[in-house]
Amino acid sequence: MTNGSQSTSMAAETGEETRVRRVLVADDQADVLHAIALLLKLEGFESQTVMHPTAVMEALSRSEFDLLITDLNYTLDTTSGTEGLDLISSIRKINPSVPVLVITAWGTIELAVEALQRGASDFIQKPWTNSQLVQKARDLMARAEQARKLKAEAEEEQQLSVEIQRKLLSLNLPQQHGITVSGDSRSMRYVGGDYCHLTTLTPTKFAVSIADVAGKGVPGALLTASLRGLEKSIVTHDVHPQQLCSSLNEALCEIMPIGKFVSFFFAVVDTESRTLFYSNAGHNPPILVRADGSVLELRVGGGVLGLFTEWTFEQTHLKLESGDRLVLYTDGITEVESPHNEEFGMERVKQTVLRNCQSSAEQIQRAVMHAVTQHCEEHFHDDATVVVVCVD
Repeated sequence: MTNGSQSTSMAAETGEETRVRRVLVADDQADVLHAIALLLKLEGFESQTVMHPTAVMEALSRSEFDLLITDLNYTLDTTSGTEGLDLISSIRKINPSVPVLVITAWGTIELAVEALQRGASDFIQKPWTNSQLVQKARDLMARAEQARKLKAEAEEEQQLSVEIQRKLLSLNLPQQHGITVSGDSRSMRYVGGDYCHLTTLTPTKFAVSIADVAGKGVPGALLTASLRGLEKSIVTHDVHPQQLCSSLNEALCEIMPIGKFVSFFFAVVDTESRTLFYSNAGHNPPILVRADGSVLELRVGGGVLGLFTEWTFEQTHLKLESGDRLVLYTDGITEVESPHNEEFGMERVKQTVLRNCQSSAEQIQRAVMHAVTQHCEEHFHDDATVVVVCVD
């Protein structure tokens, strides 16, 4: 080994708290362990040394380390590196993030490539220069620290996004004149493109809207948030579904990316007169199951939102009767597939509601979601939302 290192401090970046970095060093030769440990100490690192792969795994299971420096060969006169390669694979199963600097006396390009493929972070050969080893160690720990910071930031953003998404999905409403509402939504990712909101308009009126934005994850969630903001700014106590759809379409056409759109359904329920006014903008038709077993599909409206400003929309109304069960849903419910590629379909939604037509809104909602989950064996491929309105 040639001594080419320069003594430097272990201070953290400006403005950050200084923390001593901990390094685990593994080699079957005591003089190598002593040399590396001494070098690390001079550089301001704290080290622990072990001489066998088993001891490496035990140390990693007990303590946190900022870096592992490990040999590839632990049997004298063996140059294959098999033990070291297997060790790297085992480490990655329990600790995917700790940087691993592989150091060996018999390094070859092929061995180095395989070590990296197994999960090593970098590769260095014996005899090493102290400056080279220290620089690689610092670089690897700096990269790992940056990765940890980015992961923490991403997790924080994810938590905030989930909270925002949760607030966008208003799925419960207090009982109003014998009418109850319950819903559930499952996102493919931590946020999604499904949207549903219940809005109290007056003591005897409420609005229910459901939408499916073309797109999943963050892009879909951003469009969902935009839709909610636009809807909230337009909805008033005397809102007309037809006018709302037209206004939303015009506004969304200005911001919608090419090839994207929103399917949307909006209804106003007058709980006093038991009347439902609605307009369907290209959304999966909600189904109204009557007490006598007949089923209506609510299709009146127009095309999806966000494609063409000149599109117009219609609205209609119908009387609600005691025993009615209205089910709103997104295509993540009907298009979810079984392991045999069979879609759940609207007919299964109808049959599930009919079998549970005497149940509460929450019980029916749970029954539908349970049936869908069983059908796809919990392998959802799209956001899935269902809302049930019960008239007692």
